[in-house]
Order: sequence, then structure tokens, then C-alpha cells
Amino acid sequence: MQYSIIFMVDHENPDFYSFIDTVCEAFQGSGLRFEVLIVANGVEDFVKAQLGRSAKHVNDVKVITFNRPVSQSACLQAALKECSGANVMVTGSSQELAPESYRKLIATWDSQKDVVIPYRKVRRDPLFNRLHSRMLNKMLQDAVGIDIHDIGCQVRIFRREVLDQLEIYGNMHRYLPLLAAQKGFKIHEVECDQLNRPRQTRYYNYKMYLNRLTEILNLFFSAKFSRKPLRFFNLLGSILMGAGATSLIYIGIQKILYNIPIGSRPLLILALVALVTGAQIASFGLLGEIIAFIHGRYRKEYTIEKII
Repeated sequence: MQYSIIFMVDHENPDFYSFIDTVCEAFQGSGLRFEVLIVANGVEDFVKAQLGRSAKHVNDVKVITFNRPVSQSACLQAALKECSGANVMVTGSSQELAPESYRKLIATWDSQKDVVIPYRKVRRDPLFNRLHSRMLNKMLQDAVGIDIHDIGCQVRIFRREVLDQLEIYGNMHRYLPLLAAQKGFKIHEVECDQLNRPRQTRYYNYKMYLNRLTEILNLFFSAKFSRKPLRFFNLLGSILMGAGATSLIYIGIQKILYNIPIGSRPLLILALVALVTGAQIASFGLLGEIIAFIHGRYRKEYTIEKII
């Protein structure tokens, strides 16, 4: 099988049946052999009803369901175990691109590329949505050091070997192109047209922003310090211990030269807390270094392109 198309469905989109037909027609128009897998995460009845409305491709579809809702990463892992395509397209339940853009993505794919992702350069979203997306992409670029402009688009095409070598857990399915780039795989962005349809302004609660910040910090740490955690924790520990030591010297000089009492000063407590906390953080780095040495040596952080 040349391609496996995986639809990750965790909410009800009334136009999902037409989205399936749009994607399948793009592959059929390119003369490619493909299979369709739909991961119904808590929406099994909805998916079955949508397939009943679709007049095409119903016989080519495999539906994966769970006895309870699970994470999107678990959904993707389950789909990968069931699919057989040499290349894998992963998308959500909503059509994000114009129909011709799906054909453009497929036409761009060749054996020299490992991952192909769309870049919606001209966005049709409300202003708040565009600003939110731009801020997220900028933070990711600065944190990881990889120039990808549209990580928010759910449409991606991978070589199967790429997905097999990535560690997919938690919410990391959102950042698979970044994880692939860290492994040294070739990422290719294709300028695509966003689907022209009415969109509402999306507002997010504080929990979502905290989750995104945690994910970005996770990516930053894994990209810069996963093999050398001692440097990261030592840097933080040294800053705190330096601040604590400087404060102690300062109040010590005041006591010696000006006979200023220090026993009841808050600065003394802060300085001692900074010293102790800095020492503890530095010890975390030493512990992380030991763990990285024991377990990290079996973890590949590179891929061999070819041997001549």
C-alpha cells in the first residue's frame, strides 16, 4: 500500500463526510493506492452516521474505536499499528485546506522528503486567531531553533519510517514535524490555500495556555539539554546560589562596617533560601546526568540517511 490516510476524530464536524471524499478524491486523482483509517475517539456513533452519508469510499474505510476517550497520541499509535502504507497522511476531522491544496501536497511528495506539511501563508481566520497562531509559531521557532511556520495545521504527510522512530506521547502529536526535524529528517513546507469558509473567533482559557507553555518548555529542554541536563540545572542553581551568596556578603558588610542588625532582616532569609534552593536544583542536574548516562545511551538522536 502506498499511502495510509489517518483521520483523528475527537469532535463532531457535520461536514466530515464531505471532507473524507475530498481527501480520497485527491489521492484517486493522482493515481495512488491508499487506505483510510478513522480513529473515533469517543464519537463512534457520529463517525458511523457520517460514513452512512458518504456515497464514496465506504468500503475502503477502517474505523478504530476505544472503550473510553484517550489522548490523541494514543489514537495515533493505535492507527499506526493498523495501517500498512509506506507513507502516512495524518489529519483531523475538519477540512483546513482548499481541495486543490491536498492535491498540491500529494504532488510535492517524493522519495527525497521525509515530512511534508502545509504552510497557510494567507490566513482567513479572525484577527485574534491569527495573532494567537503567530505567537505560538514564533515561540516554537525560538525555543527549538527550527524554522517551521504553521505547526498548528493538522495535515501532515510522513514516511512511515519517520513515525516509527519518533516517541509519541502526551500532547506531542501536535509537534511531530518538530520532533522529526530534531532527529535530522528532511521537513518540506508547501504553501497552501486555506479553505474559505466562515470562522468564529476562538477564545481559550488559562489552562490551555499553561499546557502550551509546558509543551514548549518540554520541547526546549529535549532539544537543548536532554543529553546534558547538568548544564541546564547547574545554570539555574548557580544563578540562585550566586544571588544568595551576594546577598549574604552584602548584609555581612553592613553588619561589620555599620553595625546594622541582620537577624531580623528578610534579606537574610531570602539569601539562605536561595542558597539551599540553588544547591538542590544543581543536585537535580547531577541526578539527571546519571539517568541520561544509564538510559540515554540506548536512545538514538540521529538517523543514518545512507551509507556509501
